[in-house]
Amino acid sequence: MPIDTTRLVDGAVRLVILVIALITAHLLVIAGIVRIARHNRGLGTKILKRYNALVLPTAGRRISAYAVLRHTGRRSGRTYLTPVGAYQFGDGFVMGLTYGPTVDWCRNVLASDHAVLRWRGKDYAVERPELIRLDQDVLRAFPLPFRPILARELSQCLWLHRANQAPLTGPPFTGCDT
Repeated sequence: MPIDTTRLVDGAVRLVILVIALITAHLLVIAGIVRIARHNRGLGTKILKRYNALVLPTAGRRISAYAVLRHTGRRSGRTYLTPVGAYQFGDGFVMGLTYGPTVDWCRNVLASDHAVLRWRGKDYAVERPELIRLDQDVLRAFPLPFRPILARELSQCLWLHRANQAPLTGPPFTGCDT
């Protein structure tokens, strides 16, 4: 019995359209949250905490749009987990600073000079954080659909260098605050 390639192509086209629609919807939600957070800090913080709580259970997995950054509070000494968009860049990872470099997780990492990043199901020790400008080289680290919005909305990124090239081994993150 021959395979009906027309049905396969139709299914593939529908899948591509669905993926593009989901990416677009995700970008619109993020852009809305960013605008709210920039204009109303209190409301933005509440929305972000809820959004992060929704994203955190799937962040850092093998198939996830988000990584999880484990960092230590610079004043409290507590360990925190923060979902971030991390992408390979140079000898490490780059993260867009949508809300600027004054967000707590960024300040914590800069103060401690190290963290652990769970990216695509593997944990990486990262160190030597650097605030860098978003230029064309850095922009290429981000997925193509995100680039136009990031080029317009971002000015700085955080670059975390890998402490070693191999992923860490050991138990997953536990006992952390979000």
